[in-house]
Amino acid sequence: MHIARSSVCWISLVTVLVPVSAQSTSAICAKEKDHGTEHTFNGKTFKLYCNTDIKPTNNIQIVNNVLTAEACAEICSTRADCGYARYAAKFKRCIIRPPVTSIVEKAFTNSATANGNTFEWVFVRDAAPSPPPPPPTSGDSNGTDNIDQTIPSPDQDGSNNLPAYDCTNQRDHGKQYTISGKTFELLCDHGNIDTGYLTVPVTSLTECADLCARDAARCGSAEFHVGSNMCELEPDGSSVGIVGYHLWVPKTCPSTPRPLAAGASPQITTDLTCPMNDGKIYQGVDGTWYYIQCCSDSAGAVIKGFETASSHQQCIDKCSASSECNSLLILHQCFLRRRRVYQQLQALRSRGYSTAHKPGVHHYYATEPPTVAANHFDTKRCSTQCPEADGQIFASPTGENFVMSCKKRHGTTYLKQTPDRYPTFASCMKACGAIPACLSVDYELKTQKCFFSTNTKNPTVAAAAFASAHSAGCAGAACGSCNTTGCDDMNAGPLDAKSYYACDRDHGKPVTVLGVDFYVACQHGINSHPWRPVAAAADHVACVELCAADAACGGANWIGGASCFHHPDVNRDGSAVSVDQRLDSDAFVKVPGNLYSALV
Repeated sequence: MHIARSSVCWISLVTVLVPVSAQSTSAICAKEKDHGTEHTFNGKTFKLYCNTDIKPTNNIQIVNNVLTAEACAEICSTRADCGYARYAAKFKRCIIRPPVTSIVEKAFTNSATANGNTFEWVFVRDAAPSPPPPPPTSGDSNGTDNIDQTIPSPDQDGSNNLPAYDCTNQRDHGKQYTISGKTFELLCDHGNIDTGYLTVPVTSLTECADLCARDAARCGSAEFHVGSNMCELEPDGSSVGIVGYHLWVPKTCPSTPRPLAAGASPQITTDLTCPMNDGKIYQGVDGTWYYIQCCSDSAGAVIKGFETASSHQQCIDKCSASSECNSLLILHQCFLRRRRVYQQLQALRSRGYSTAHKPGVHHYYATEPPTVAANHFDTKRCSTQCPEADGQIFASPTGENFVMSCKKRHGTTYLKQTPDRYPTFASCMKACGAIPACLSVDYELKTQKCFFSTNTKNPTVAAAAFASAHSAGCAGAACGSCNTTGCDDMNAGPLDAKSYYACDRDHGKPVTVLGVDFYVACQHGINSHPWRPVAAAADHVACVELCAADAACGGANWIGGASCFHHPDVNRDGSAVSVDQRLDSDAFVKVPGNLYSALV
C-alpha cells in the first residue's frame, strides 16, 4: 500500500484514513511508450511488449483483481513455469502462460482504444545480483572508523498457532502465527504505508503470512487487503492504524524483559534462530564462541566491514575468518565489528553485552568459551594403565620418552605388517623405544597387539579400544625408575603364539584368527552335530586355526587339554544348537553365528 508521507502526519491528528483503492501503473503502454523496455522482478528480467500477439495462448493460471501491470509481472516471476504474463489493464486480469514460441509486435494497437491496453511481460533471463548497499555511516567524512553506529530495524516475536484468525472487532489482534520456522504477529486494522514489491490474491489471512514466510529474505511484513483478499508483501515492518487492512509482522524478539547482564552459565546451541536462542552461546567454525542477543544493538564498536550473507550462520563464519572481528550485527546484511579497546579488561568485557533493545537487529559477540569442572582423580603419575595414563609421560629404559594417550590411535603406516602382541602397554612402549625407527605405538587393549609407527604427533583417531604413545625425545626422565612390579610389566617380551586365546585369561574376549573373528568361552562346550574330531591339532591354537580355515566349522572345542573337535554352526536336523558350561572344555565360536547367538 502506497500512501503519501504527508498523509501519515495527517493520520496522527485525525486517526482515520480512507484506503487508496488502486495503485498507479509505472509502465505505460499508451501509444506503446514503454514497448520493448526491460524490467526486473524478484531477480528475473522481463521485456515489456505492448498490445502484442504472443504465442502460445494456453493459460496456466488466471488471476483477477490484479491492480497493476507490475503486480502481474511479479506473479509470473514467482512461478518457474511462467514464460510470459499477459495483463489486461481494463479488466485488471493477469494471465500466466508458458514460454514464448512466437511474437508479432503491436498487433493489437488499433483495438487498444476499445479494449484497453495489454501488457505482455516476457521472461528474458535471470537478472544479475544487485551490489550490497553501503554500511550506515556516521562520524568523520574522511574515511576514518565510524564509532557508536546504530542501525534501524523492523519488529518481531514467537508463539503458538490458533485454529483460525479473525480480525472482526480486532478479536485476534496481537495473536501470533508460526509457519516454516517463522513467527508473525497479527495487527488488525493496520497497514504498511510503503509500496509493496508483490501483490497476489489469497484465500485467507494465514495464507498471506505463508507467502511472507516463504520469501523471508525480502519480506518485512505482509498486508492483507479486506474485501479484495489481496496480499501485499512489503520490504519492511513499518505499520500504521488504518481500517480495511490487516498486517502480519514477523516477530523475532524475546517477549520477556531483557536482563541487564549476560547469563553466568549460558546454554550451548547449534541453532541461531531468534528468539528461542536468545542468551545462548554458539561455536563458530574457528572455535570462537559467540553470545547471542536477539533484537539488540551495540554501541562502542567500530564497523570493520560489511558482507552479504545468506544466513546468520554464514555471517558468523565470516566474522570467525577475520582476525579483527570479534562481534557482528545482522540487519538484512552482515556487519562485522571490532569492539573498542579499553585499558581495563573488565571494561572490554562489559562492552560486549548490550542492553539496547532494537527489534529486527541481532547482535553476536565473542565471549569466553564454556568450561566444565575438572576431574582431578582421573590421572595418576607414572601409571601406564588407561584412563590414568592419559597425558602422562613414560620413560623407557633406553631413555626414549613417550607421551601416552587413551582412547586414541595414530592410524599411520605400521613398521611391521604383522604386529607383535605384548601383555601390557608398558612393554609395548619399551619395545618401541629399543627400535631406532619406531617413534610411536598404537596398542589394542583387547587383542594385545602392538603396532609400531613413526608418528611424533598426538593421535587424532578416536578409538576406545586403543592406547597410544608418541616419542617426546630423550631429554630428561619422567617416572624413569620403577619398582619391581612395574619393571616386570615393562620388561615382558612378545607373547608366544601358543599363549594366544588362553583360558582362563581371555574368557569373554573376542579374538581374530586368520582374519576370522572368534569369541572365547572358557569352561564351555559346544552342542551341535555332526561334530568331528581333529587329530591334526596339537594344541588349542592349531585347533582354532583349522576351524578358521574351514567354512563348515562354526566353532571349536578344546577338551581335556588334549583333544580338538569341530562343530557346525547349525544342526543337520534343524534343531537348535547350544553352548553350555562344561568344566573340561574350552569353546571358541565364530562371530557372528548361531553358536555365538546361543552363547550370548
